[in-house]
Amino acid sequence: MQHTIQEIQAMSMLTLYRMLIKNVQYYPSKNRFKIMLAIKESFRDNRQLNDSKRITQEIKIAQMGLRNLEMYRIKNNEMKDVYKVKDDGFQDSMNPKDKNFIYF
Repeated sequence: MQHTIQEIQAMSMLTLYRMLIKNVQYYPSKNRFKIMLAIKESFRDNRQLNDSKRITQEIKIAQMGLRNLEMYRIKNNEMKDVYKVKDDGFQDSMNPKDKNFIYF
């Protein structure tokens, strides 16, 4: 389920953080773990912010990141449903064990 922009804007910071961490597992990158660590570090570093303008800016960045990560999660689910290998009934052995087969 993809959240609407209004739903994402209404989320608390803790919910936003949890959704980011949860959805980063679907991001198609070999650096997925580093991205998750960067999200955690960013939230940890910005915990003590007092400037309201900077807080608003960081919240918008997190909301945009969540929208992007949800997009990849939905695409991943579509790929699972749409692209399936069809079983055409071909059962010929890849390693025939008859007398004409040469083993090396």
